[in-house]
Amino acid sequence: MLGNMAKYSPSGNPAWSSKMDSFQNAIAKIEKMIRVSRLNDLDSLMKVGQEQRISEVGDSIAKLDQGAYLIGCGPYTQGIYRLSASETIFGRQATLHEEPVGKVLDFSINDSVTFRPREVSRRHFKITQNRIDSQAVYFITDLGSTCGTYLNGASLEPQRDDGSGTDTSVAKPLADLDVISLGPNLVNLFLFLVIPGDNPGRG
Repeated sequence: MLGNMAKYSPSGNPAWSSKMDSFQNAIAKIEKMIRVSRLNDLDSLMKVGQEQRISEVGDSIAKLDQGAYLIGCGPYTQGIYRLSASETIFGRQATLHEEPVGKVLDFSINDSVTFRPREVSRRHFKITQNRIDSQAVYFITDLGSTCGTYLNGASLEPQRDDGSGTDTSVAKPLADLDVISLGPNLVNLFLFLVIPGDNPGRG
């Protein structure tokens, strides 16, 4: 990018050279802030004892109503996502280097640390809810993501078309406490959790 700017610059223009220096300083500062903030976040997490972390997580899970959830456990997926719709799509917004997909996401994950795509695709995976014998059954489908969707460590075969509903040829059923990873590096993690009607945490 700096090379592209330089070819349009007036040769030997002191003001332009000063602007370029300022631009490079800004980039270096942004990169340092990205790096330092993540180190500080990890340091803050590890300063809190395991018992306190378990207590804080437990307090939140105890407040959940009956139903199915994805519990985001990674640094970029952190959160509690209720799966109440017949179809729920996860992905991320397009970066400056990409075209928007032009389709709605239900939940957006931002793992573009340096403003470029990493492991999460714009439309990465979906979870569909079907009813079998009056029971809700959940299926996960990879939507042709670049880095893949992994269920308990196994890579899912991607759906070949962009249709809605459950593609039974590639969709995999979800069971309580299944682990989902967006990409192979175990960074963008979710736990599939089913809360029964009598949530034991509320007692």
